[in-house]
Amino acid sequence: MSEQEGRNAVNPPREEGRAILLLRARGLAFAVYADECECVTPWAEPAPLPHAPAPVLGVASVRGKMRTVLDPSRLLEASGLGHESPAAAHAFIASLAGDEQLALACESTAPATLDADDHISPPDSPAFPARGTFQHGGETVHLLDPARLFEAAMSGTERRRQRAVNREP
Repeated sequence: MSEQEGRNAVNPPREEGRAILLLRARGLAFAVYADECECVTPWAEPAPLPHAPAPVLGVASVRGKMRTVLDPSRLLEASGLGHESPAAAHAFIASLAGDEQLALACESTAPATLDADDHISPPDSPAFPARGTFQHGGETVHLLDPARLFEAAMSGTERRRQRAVNREP
């Protein structure tokens, strides 16, 4: 294997002009690659889940599938990257592709293109489920990694509540 092939195996070359979906949640900018988003639908209030961590808003039906709706701004706070931002009314649910059946709550969405000359910096915290950050329109955008969203939302919580077991003396 040549040295160039070795470098490309670790850091694959970026695709030029890859489509992204820009999202805004509580005044912060986020993005996902467009091919990782199945659809964007108008807001439907999720049914809350008992004992769910703060980033999990609940579950909502989107085109006949139940989706776990996450607030990406609360994921940022849960990762230790605190950001004081005013609560805003959600307007959309962006459903993500994948087996986890996740969706993101957001106030606005816009298609965009991530050009090859856009520099993606490493994420500010390894606990935050982002591929990195980049600048768009003068603000920092967090490029989310859908494969790590559920784990990040559930960090620090047990997935199942332990039941009391009758033990004989």
